[in-house]
Amino acid sequence: MNPDYRLEFQPQLIEEAVARVMASHAEAGSFWQEREQLYENADGEAREAAFRNFYESWFNRLGLIAPLQQVFELWPILTTATSRCLLIRARAKKQVGAELYITVAEPGMTARERRTLVVQLTPELLAQPQLFLEFLRHEFLHLVDMLDPHFGYEPNFPQSDAGPAYDHFLQSRYSVLWDMTIDGRLQRQGWLSSTAREKHFALFKRAFQGSEEKLSEVFSFFFDHNSHTHRELMEFAQHPEKWLAGEMMKSSSKGRCAICHFPTFQLINPSELRANLVSKIQAHFPAWNGTEPVCQQCVDLYEARV
Repeated sequence: MNPDYRLEFQPQLIEEAVARVMASHAEAGSFWQEREQLYENADGEAREAAFRNFYESWFNRLGLIAPLQQVFELWPILTTATSRCLLIRARAKKQVGAELYITVAEPGMTARERRTLVVQLTPELLAQPQLFLEFLRHEFLHLVDMLDPHFGYEPNFPQSDAGPAYDHFLQSRYSVLWDMTIDGRLQRQGWLSSTAREKHFALFKRAFQGSEEKLSEVFSFFFDHNSHTHRELMEFAQHPEKWLAGEMMKSSSKGRCAICHFPTFQLINPSELRANLVSKIQAHFPAWNGTEPVCQQCVDLYEARV
């Protein structure tokens, strides 16, 4: 890791992670005895600093920082293209993850200085090195893509006049594809079990429509190969019919969904839907008049919300 790289942990996160490990550790007695002595030898700000140093020392001694160091060594771009990594305690499990933050450009600031990695995680996760390593591999490989000029990541998706439902589905489809390429690379390194492929193929079939043979072929292209780009993923998310149906699209497609506006092989007449589901869709998407056919993916989405 670059010597000038700034690695910062929220003190509370370190304290809670170390405490969880020491609850059943062979050196627990020494740990708690040393901790109690801090109350006798310091007070005020000095005591606070002493406790912080105490927990940081045990954090390093327990090797809890090793997974982070390992991932930084695996993908040097993480530290050569950013200036800082901040790890903080997630307030809720749904917030656990890693993000790339870029500050507004100021005179004299380099692109690297503007970039910060922010990781939100729980003390439980930090206290389990193997799970923490698996988490970092998956989350940080997304960040590697975002920093890699070849991938060409663009944070702003194409603007559409089709409405929020279309934007939601586009983002959802893109997420399915991107996660596929991430876990495909991780599995080829031997870091994921064979069930990862099955899981992603099931998600792929839920997000896109086509024959089983064509779906399997396109899935393999994304999951089993490297060097994909943001533009490639976006183009597929926007126009999957060009890949999944080709010249057969005109005769095979049943038309476009009235909600997401994507071409579909399975349009459903609203008369076949439950009344409360129709009301649910109209409440979230008032532009739909309740008579135009919708695709199976939209039905599944709103079914899950009922």
